[in-house]
Amino acid sequence: MRSSALILLLLLALALGLGLRTWLRPPAAVPPLPAQTERAAPTAPLVAPTTPATVPQGHVYTGVSEQPEDVNPLTQHSLIATRLLSYTHDGLLDGDPQTGALRGALAEAWSPSADGGSCTFTLRRGVRFADGSPLTLADVLFAWRLAAGGSFVFGNAGLAFDRVAAVDELDEWRFCVHFRDRHYAAVQVVGENWPVVCRRWWLARVAELAAQSGGDVPAEDSPAFAVLLAQVRDECGPGTGPYELQNRPGGGNWQRGQELTLVRNEHCWRREVQPGTWNFAALRFRFLDGAAALNALLRGELDWYGSAAIDDLLRSRPELATAYRQIEYDYRQLGVYTIVWNCRRPPFDDARVRRALARLFDREAILAAFGGHGVPGLAYAKPDGAEYPRDVEPYGFDVGRARAELREAGFGADLGRPLRLALLAPEGPEAMRRTLDLFASAARQAGIELDLRVREWTTFVAAKKADEWDGMFVLQGFRTSGDPYDFVHSHGPDNHGGWASAAADRLATEVRAEFDPERRTGLLRELHALVHAEQPVAFLLHPRVALLLNRQVEGAAPGPFGLSIERAFVRAEHQRR
Repeated sequence: MRSSALILLLLLALALGLGLRTWLRPPAAVPPLPAQTERAAPTAPLVAPTTPATVPQGHVYTGVSEQPEDVNPLTQHSLIATRLLSYTHDGLLDGDPQTGALRGALAEAWSPSADGGSCTFTLRRGVRFADGSPLTLADVLFAWRLAAGGSFVFGNAGLAFDRVAAVDELDEWRFCVHFRDRHYAAVQVVGENWPVVCRRWWLARVAELAAQSGGDVPAEDSPAFAVLLAQVRDECGPGTGPYELQNRPGGGNWQRGQELTLVRNEHCWRREVQPGTWNFAALRFRFLDGAAALNALLRGELDWYGSAAIDDLLRSRPELATAYRQIEYDYRQLGVYTIVWNCRRPPFDDARVRRALARLFDREAILAAFGGHGVPGLAYAKPDGAEYPRDVEPYGFDVGRARAELREAGFGADLGRPLRLALLAPEGPEAMRRTLDLFASAARQAGIELDLRVREWTTFVAAKKADEWDGMFVLQGFRTSGDPYDFVHSHGPDNHGGWASAAADRLATEVRAEFDPERRTGLLRELHALVHAEQPVAFLLHPRVALLLNRQVEGAAPGPFGLSIERAFVRAEHQRR
């Protein structure tokens, strides 16, 4: 029904100054994140000490970002596209950016059944899309009907429909979702990830594509309709969010390779229901390389700028502290750097080999390469979570012991059988390159014949899909519900290495079906300890975002979902137009 969630890169993670507003939210009942820090003078607080009586409107909020490949809300599968669409398209539910509590979005009310098997959603009245057309139940159920038809391949939107068995229409404002199986976060996952698009717009767009190809307009429930709908990649259609992407083939607010701008949606319901929110006139994403991004920062053209080398930058350019404040924070989706081992290939299907390789990563040196912005990794969980396996013994950096353990597994130059390792990695910033260099040096000392394959993104994805690797260096973003199933279950869509463990499958399944938080925490600890012992991936680092924020931006603050701009503003005399 959907493609697996795409691997997330550091460059995206560090560019999350805008945060995620709607989709892929964390649960309300989670332990607090580590304290956020602001490295700035005491006289320059992050949030203005006084709030204007009337919140100023305007300002084009600008930063540097990766460019999405696909902004179709139904097919996109990247973090950057999800981030952009979180400002243009609402889900049924979302979360409060400061508390993390689940709250209504397009659904003003929701009522889970007593047994957890279903949930009834009541739609908000009076909502309009960015083109002015009213929201209807047919719009809300459009994507579900595609999912029920079985012909359409979803991207991240499939996270919702993976949990749904059936939908009952109760009246023009209410519908009941029946869940496929027991899942402690089913309401959250479905409510936050359910894609709501303008059905009328998409029907017209598919009809245009059919006419261009000289064919008839296919039926909405046909495979041909699904094929044409998936061809729309540069447009997202009108949404109900606070901003919109005005884009059509051949022109619009997206200049590929340069920038993308989201402009204010004047029909958005949120500004009426939540006064003082979404005050910027536009959100501008610039696609710049490292040197160009730095020059834009030095010229004062950016409101936010993320980099692992923020500390070094401020030391070399102390004048930046006059216009920008430094912020460091974590958020729920920001996951863990790993080396995923291809367990489908010998000898990486041997846990002895994987444990030996785990000793070739100097995690303290890796942390230093990331400017100290992070925590050495141990699991698919947040280090502050109650389920984190703190009682397990980390695999310390020890080249000699790694060499000895590899020899016990039958590998060594003196045995005439050196371990050959093809390690695939995407191109990335200096911190990623330094991490690879550290491992390459340790691997050589351990007698490993390393074939390091650093590829640009498109080639990287193709090599990953072709299974042309023994190990793969990635940052894997977490599920907002804290559910590690997709990473560790043998059928999990993000179990990229194909690791299979009957014990892990059992525990991952039991975790999903356990509604008691304390018992679920115990199961998660057991599962994380098992994964640590078997090492299907080498956990390296939980990164933190290091960001420079324009001092003129007031009302923005880090929260569970990143740096929230829901109530941010810039006073009129400082606005960029």
